[in-house]
Amino acid sequence: MLRKMSEPEFAPWAQLFLADYAEDLRANYGFDALRAQAEAQQALQAVLPHGVETERQVLLVIESRHEVVGYLWYQRNEANAFIMDFLVLPPFRGAGHGRRALAELEAALAGEGIHELRLRVAADNPRARQLYEACDFQVTGYNMNKRF
Repeated sequence: MLRKMSEPEFAPWAQLFLADYAEDLRANYGFDALRAQAEAQQALQAVLPHGVETERQVLLVIESRHEVVGYLWYQRNEANAFIMDFLVLPPFRGAGHGRRALAELEAALAGEGIHELRLRVAADNPRARQLYEACDFQVTGYNMNKRF
């Protein structure tokens, strides 16, 4: 179900990521569309300067029956892994792909000696929060901001 992303798959995924991340920046931080797109592009380039070959960054494709149903990007550290982006494509949501991908990732990480998986979920994304809670993730804090 999970496999390493190939170089040709990076650009199409990046477009999806940039659109989602720009919308997250707009919705949660009040950026206008132009600033949100610029910030998202800058962040992606800073964290993934070498695309799929960037050290410590793991980009995966979620497949079901040889069809791409989503993407999972995580950063591997010595003691844990941090999910940077997790997307099940809209036509495939609600079919268990997210749960299976997380379970497969946990098993793979445990096999490598990693026993902690972290992430951030936006406050305006109850569907994602519900998935993570169903997979036994615990709230460890809150991101907060104030605009004035």
